[in-house]
Amino acid sequence: MNKILTTLLFMLIATPCLTPAQQTMKKGDKAWTELEATLRDANLEWLCQGKYYKPNRQDCVDSRAKFWDDQFFEMNPGGGTQTKAQMVAAQTAGAKIYPDVVKGEGPNPTEFKLMAVYNNGNFAMAVDHTIFKIRLNGAGQPDFDHVAPNNRTDHWYLDETGKLAVVREVTYARVFVKKDGKWRPAVGASATLPMSK
Repeated sequence: MNKILTTLLFMLIATPCLTPAQQTMKKGDKAWTELEATLRDANLEWLCQGKYYKPNRQDCVDSRAKFWDDQFFEMNPGGGTQTKAQMVAAQTAGAKIYPDVVKGEGPNPTEFKLMAVYNNGNFAMAVDHTIFKIRLNGAGQPDFDHVAPNNRTDHWYLDETGKLAVVREVTYARVFVKKDGKWRPAVGASATLPMSK
């Protein structure tokens, strides 16, 4: 998977039509920091976390379908590459089986970092450390009966609240495009990390 992630990033960086952002934006300056904050918020919207939380899973799927760029695609270990239409179809099928979401459940991005800005500030690449959380059952164990199969594991630990189980961790490359004045997710690619606990 790391080869796929590296290849994707190389292709995006090497694409000739992408020109570096105007010289006025440099890592660490005010414009960079503001864009990083904007994209961090867009990332939370993408994942239906924080103020974008939706207790009904299908509501999140519908929100993503409207928010993702039309050409959005995602690459994940063991899941291959999926287009926007494939992602929406798969997530809609999952929402029929697992319709409700506990606050904080699902992908939780941390350590979000803007890495590159191109095309006069209309194309940006970032990375984060995403942890996947699921609810606990009455016995205080991960409730694997209410999650997708890729979140089932023998190795898990309680999150900082003690109310959710962390079952998976990944490094995520996130690509955003600015269209009609709004930043939208365009590409996502993950590489599995060893569990931190």
